[in-house]
Amino acid sequence: MAVVASFRGVAHGRLPLFHHPQLPAGSISAAQRKLTRRPNGLTLVARYSQTQDFFTSRLQDRIENLPKLVEDIVQTSINTGPRGALRLAQGIQAIIGVGGEWLSDVSKSTNSSAGLPTQMQLGLLSPLYLRKLFERMGATYVKLGQFIASAPTLFPPEYVQEFQYCFDRAPAVPFEEINIILRAELGRPIDTVYEYVDPTPIASASIAQVHGARLRGSQEDVVIKVLKPGIEDILVADLNFVYVVARILEYVNPELSRASLC
Repeated sequence: MAVVASFRGVAHGRLPLFHHPQLPAGSISAAQRKLTRRPNGLTLVARYSQTQDFFTSRLQDRIENLPKLVEDIVQTSINTGPRGALRLAQGIQAIIGVGGEWLSDVSKSTNSSAGLPTQMQLGLLSPLYLRKLFERMGATYVKLGQFIASAPTLFPPEYVQEFQYCFDRAPAVPFEEINIILRAELGRPIDTVYEYVDPTPIASASIAQVHGARLRGSQEDVVIKVLKPGIEDILVADLNFVYVVARILEYVNPELSRASLC
């Protein structure tokens, strides 16, 4: 009966079980387990070898691409020039300024019985203070704020609502600086062209601000859109910084190159 059962096991793909009077059943079972585990061991070795080859190939690709990455970073830094250092100083100044506002607000809230609001607990990452930081950082970050305000499906509603201010209520440039730009662009005194220019801007956005004015002679009311001073240097420095960060991210994770970050 034992022999018949063993051949039935073979028909079902199992090892035959021959009971020998001098061998305990447990030793046969252990030998069977060792034999049945061999295919799994071979599979694991094959998979390990494939994984090792994959990581070795990726490591070789990174080593080959490293000189190109360094070259791009160096060339971008050269193209940025002193603007990069100036932009870094402006960024640090902006963080210190907004951080000071947050600390001041926190000290006022801790003295009240209501406790610290949830928004203040997030620090500079809260919608209010992040929007203020973006405004202090200037054009590129205000544009990013406008993108956040325009993408309610991607960002929480608190951030979308707060960043609505970036569309036309960005910090205005003092009219003294606007006056200098107008005089340089016109190439003559402003009062020879305009009878009146309102020093209070109608709107102030990321790159330019708008002032109301009245033409001399025709008495026609017009608006003047003036680019903010130093805007070109700010954009060049910020975009070069974004490019360097994107290149580093693509180098660390090549899969990100499909997203065309650069």
